[in-house]
Amino acid sequence: MKTFVRVCFFLVLFSLTLTVACVITASALPPLPKYVEEYYNAHPQYAKYSEMYKRLDMEHQCDACHRPGVDKKTKGHALNDYGQAVAKNFKHRDFNKADKLGKDNAEEAAKAKKLIADALEKTDSEKNAAGQTFGELIKAGQLPGKN
Repeated sequence: MKTFVRVCFFLVLFSLTLTVACVITASALPPLPKYVEEYYNAHPQYAKYSEMYKRLDMEHQCDACHRPGVDKKTKGHALNDYGQAVAKNFKHRDFNKADKLGKDNAEEAAKAKKLIADALEKTDSEKNAAGQTFGELIKAGQLPGKN
């Protein structure tokens, strides 16, 4: 009987640990798609991209910056060329802090929006390997990243 109780106790403990680990992992992902969509929706020149982006499910929205079908936990987060350019221009730690504090502070929420807007604006003027600016591709309503 004691063995049965011990086994049940460890199974419950294991289940709780696994649940907590899953919740922590899921909440660690940055909320970038909503900021990206908000940024491009605010600029009329990106109307084609905004419409296309809205129609995509969450997984395919990620394809704007990540290589499709590649685990985002791999080294380099499976970023495509556009994602690498955004990452280079993005103050990730400052954004995460502002986004977290922005839930209760309008000034921090505005800071988070500005940080992502600055990174996207800088990246839009950069060129891919084919010589097109990422902004040209986005204005044409295309996903800007290539593998």
